[in-house]
Amino acid sequence: MKIALFSPLNPVKTGISDYTEEMLFPLNKYMDIDLYIDETYLPVNKEIQSHFAIMPFRINEFNPSKYDEIVYHMGNYYAGHKYIYEALKRFSGIVVLHDCVLQGFYAERFSETKNFEEYRQLLRKYYFQKGEEIARHTAQKMPSPIWESDEAFEYPLNEEILEHARALIVHSNFVRNRIKKVTSKPVAKINLHGHFIKTFDTDKIRKKLGCENEDVLICSTGFVNKNKRYDIIFSAIAELDRYKIKYVIAGLDRGNILDNVWNENLKNVIVLGHLPIRDLEGLICASDICINLRYPTMGESSSSLLRKMGYGKPTLVSNFGSYAELPDYCVLKIYPDIDEKEMIKRSIAALISDKDFRLSIGREAKDYIQKECNIEKCAAEYAAFIKNKKE
Repeated sequence: MKIALFSPLNPVKTGISDYTEEMLFPLNKYMDIDLYIDETYLPVNKEIQSHFAIMPFRINEFNPSKYDEIVYHMGNYYAGHKYIYEALKRFSGIVVLHDCVLQGFYAERFSETKNFEEYRQLLRKYYFQKGEEIARHTAQKMPSPIWESDEAFEYPLNEEILEHARALIVHSNFVRNRIKKVTSKPVAKINLHGHFIKTFDTDKIRKKLGCENEDVLICSTGFVNKNKRYDIIFSAIAELDRYKIKYVIAGLDRGNILDNVWNENLKNVIVLGHLPIRDLEGLICASDICINLRYPTMGESSSSLLRKMGYGKPTLVSNFGSYAELPDYCVLKIYPDIDEKEMIKRSIAALISDKDFRLSIGREAKDYIQKECNIEKCAAEYAAFIKNKKE
């Protein structure tokens, strides 16, 4: 079977680039893959360059008859997925929907194209008068856009993508159940895959970060967004001053979110920005505790969370969306609708105070990822669904 696969690849800075690059070789065991990328860059992964045909996508040159199936990886990052959007509208295929709520994608599209009427008409088509309101608020750059609110799942703006898809792959029952309410097309739930575990000199990494032996290293990784609750995390850590904590944030902060929520009492926070994947994994491996909160959610699953769990790190997650589906014994769940700051404080304090508890949660997390998110298992499920398109 031969497929055309559309996805961003590194150096495009998105978790979907890393996800696709890791899945390519296991999936290649089942099918022949041609990679289609935006024509503005070349992939940096030499192994992928040598093993796969890489095609800069030009809409008038693409020949779908060459392929048994077309697979599109769709996410919210407009710069990385705009060519995928244009291709999907012309050539239907299977969509791997990494974000259920795509309001951010369309808002960024409007910001780039300046075509407000197209944007307004799309919102009006699906949401009538409410669509007009959403379009107006976005154009006026209101401080709380809909994709950062509890209304996000009521007005996800994924309908156009669902219309063009022949079938869909999602990563959680949370998203699958919502998609099945609005389409009769086949929808498969395939877990986000785990990652290949590497070995690192953690003492060297910790020393580079200025950690002393008794310091507790906590990290958060991935794009910096408002829904990752940094304002509350900062407040919680500021009140844990009886412990020697270093809190490291690694991820691109496109909206200067951290500047807006910075707590001036924090002297123990290190912001690293975007890291290459090996450096990111080294940071995770060297950490004692990880924090991976998201509320509200756009329906995304978190590759960075799976890295943390795969490396056996006890991790705090929001008890909402796809995260709520994780077993209680392998993560610490923070309820966003109770006293979130107090729950964060108590969870971190418990993990610091009880090393056996910390190690036990980490072991359970690693075991869960190895069993349920094994990359070979996920690749086999992908191949079976692509070939049969049955739920």
